[in-house]
Amino acid sequence: MEFCMTRQPTLRTALLWRFLLLALLPLVLIGLLTFRTVTHTITDSLEAKNLLLATSLAREVEETLREPQTVLRQLASVMLDYNMGRGTVVDGLLDNAVSNASYFEAILLVDPSGKVLHVGLPDSLADRRNGYLGMDLSQMEPVRRAGRTGQVLWSDTLLSPPGDHQYLCLVYPFGNRLLVGNLNIAYLGQLSNREHAESSLSFTILDHTGTVILHSRLMPEGPRVDLSRLKPVREGLAGHQGTFPFTWQGRDLVGTVVSIPTTGWLVLVSQDVDVAYAASFQVRNSFFIGCLLALGLALGVALAFSNRLVQPLRTLAREAQDIAIGDYQVGIAPQLHQETEELAASFRGMAAEINLRENELLESREHYLRLFNCGNDAVLVFELAEDGTPGRFIEVNDIACEALGFLRTELLAMRPRQVLNVFAEASEQADEVVSRGRRQGHVLFETDLITRTGERLPVELNVRFFDREGKATALAVARDIRERREAEQALRQSEKEHRLLAQQLRTLFDGIPDSLVLYDEQMRILRANRGAVELLCCSEQDLVGQCCHQILYDRRQPCDDCAVARALASGRLEMGQWERAEGRLLEVRAFPVVNDQGAVIRVIELAQDVTEKLRAQRETIRTGQLVAIGELAAGVAHEINNPINGIINYAQILANHAERGGDSPDLPNRIIKEGNRIAAIVSSLLNFSRSKKEEIMPVPLHEMVNDALTLMKTLLRKDGIEVDVRLPPELPPVAGRYQQLEQVLINLLSNARHALNSRYDGHHEEKRLEISALEHDDGMVRIMVWDHGVGIPEPLVERILNPFFTTKPAGEGTGLGLSISHGIIREHGGRIDFESKEGEYTRVLIDLPVYSRKDA
Repeated sequence: MEFCMTRQPTLRTALLWRFLLLALLPLVLIGLLTFRTVTHTITDSLEAKNLLLATSLAREVEETLREPQTVLRQLASVMLDYNMGRGTVVDGLLDNAVSNASYFEAILLVDPSGKVLHVGLPDSLADRRNGYLGMDLSQMEPVRRAGRTGQVLWSDTLLSPPGDHQYLCLVYPFGNRLLVGNLNIAYLGQLSNREHAESSLSFTILDHTGTVILHSRLMPEGPRVDLSRLKPVREGLAGHQGTFPFTWQGRDLVGTVVSIPTTGWLVLVSQDVDVAYAASFQVRNSFFIGCLLALGLALGVALAFSNRLVQPLRTLAREAQDIAIGDYQVGIAPQLHQETEELAASFRGMAAEINLRENELLESREHYLRLFNCGNDAVLVFELAEDGTPGRFIEVNDIACEALGFLRTELLAMRPRQVLNVFAEASEQADEVVSRGRRQGHVLFETDLITRTGERLPVELNVRFFDREGKATALAVARDIRERREAEQALRQSEKEHRLLAQQLRTLFDGIPDSLVLYDEQMRILRANRGAVELLCCSEQDLVGQCCHQILYDRRQPCDDCAVARALASGRLEMGQWERAEGRLLEVRAFPVVNDQGAVIRVIELAQDVTEKLRAQRETIRTGQLVAIGELAAGVAHEINNPINGIINYAQILANHAERGGDSPDLPNRIIKEGNRIAAIVSSLLNFSRSKKEEIMPVPLHEMVNDALTLMKTLLRKDGIEVDVRLPPELPPVAGRYQQLEQVLINLLSNARHALNSRYDGHHEEKRLEISALEHDDGMVRIMVWDHGVGIPEPLVERILNPFFTTKPAGEGTGLGLSISHGIIREHGGRIDFESKEGEYTRVLIDLPVYSRKDA
């Protein structure tokens, strides 16, 4: 006993110090490691979150800037498709685009040298148009680079000429020109309205120089702010992205910078350091507080543990009895001596093992019940009698109770024949299902569940058979197949509709009277309609898989001007003509079909017989010519009548002189002059009225204008109309058909005469018309016919080229003159425009191509 008393303090002290060492040392080591890991994790998470936010903002900026680019791309496409380069049509197009896109302050059309040709402005800034026109933008870096590289570029922030606000420039090159759109930075202001998860975050968009384009806490109209000296901005301008600390306006901040790929701008997401690393600071404080609490707790536990060393052994027996009656949670205190401690440890181990196994059984049952009830299918478990008849239910899941409308206790008291249609009545099918299932181990079939209300639910029943405690048992899993049946019905209906649609498309395909052929990328025929079969004199089976140049011309390569080959190469609509051996002329159009990547995979060729259409057009032109001849007839008759009277008078004078023996040597010359005058008039009239096929030839405008005036001068002189002709002597000839172009000019002179007579009854100093011409740099010659007549009402200007439309009173015009003239000018590759102000003037502008050798 004395030995024990001497050793007891030593044992207690040793256990106390060991406990403290073992408890606190791992805690401190793990805490330090956890603190360091958590701090780095929080920092990395913050940087990753800010980088993700900055990247998301960069994508939003790109999406926001895509709309102005789309507007300029559509404008460029329209100008290229309709060959717009000059005139008020371009100004109107640009004005309309600016009005529809409020973020544009102006849209400029710039030539390759950087000179502004046209400008589109909103109505509020229309007075600035003249200030833009002729402006030289060649020194602007985006304009110079876009013209050189052909790339779409964005400028840095620019200051408007008045200096009242900042704006951006978008430069879009097309053809040999540029579209420059001036955007108000306020357009990007919508991005500053976004709400962030943390109100302490702010974002900034900067240009290539580090100047602020948009700041979430600054107004877009504010002064320019240069942040190029900040470290995140310097790193971003150097091509790096990431998170960097910096100081701005006396505040310590941390910023994440990324680049916007399409513009080269930067997005900077910044936050106060205190706010950004608040979580890290909180973890640090929590760690130190936790260490102090752990130390105090360890001391307390150590003291309590030492006190428990001196508890009497009598508690061990009471605790063992508690374990015996099933109280496995009882705590057996540690003993002071080795023997009692070993006994206590045995009791503790026994109690823990029993408790563990019972807990495992409970957890296993709970896990089984969760699996049993967590699925979407109804599960029914029932026994089988010795004869195979389904017995009572022994288990059902919650889905089965819900689907059938019974409580679990009610369902467990029922039999399968009450809820499963297949077992509802004794039948060979039920016997066959049980027999086959017991033989194969499982069976799968469709049947119905019968609910409490008598409703039948279609299900797919998967039944597995097994032995349970020596009894045959079946586990039936019922899957609701109502949606599947509805989907199958919808699929059948969809297939039926698709077959009907395919038949309708085939009927439409064959119903088109023109030739319609579908080619693959190798120019092999895939489909041909009835019109193509009749045109090529082959059945569709003979055409499919063949190339048209092989069938028609026995060639290995496509024809030189094949529209299908050109459409495959260009990816655009191509047109051409095909003259058949029998003299029929077909107009061919090739429409490319592209895939998602933009590659041409099919071409649709439409060939239309235009022989009769061309013949009708020629007849229409001839009709207009006859109308003009009729109008000229009276004037020409009067013009011829004057020289004839002169010839008669001179002949009478000669006769009288001859009777008196006189001599008049100048009279024969006068007779010859008047006769030549008649011959010239008649020749001009015959040339104009003669119907003949003309090839494209050089047409001298001086000669054509003189011939037209020769036919019209009597009518113009009779009405007191003065004609002012201003044609430069060096004016080059145009490419065209002399007679048709003369007809157009006569028609315009006739319309001008009628307009002047409608405004002025008699002679007037303003009763005149002007004919002028000039050569453009684009290889076109512009002819202008200007009269000071009644003009054309603005609502009617767009309709004057329509067939049978006339502004003259009823009975004074056919409405064909300008329509025929428009067709002639269009066939010559030119264009005709009208400028008119009602009650003041009308000016007709005709652009025709200059003749060159290749036009011959």
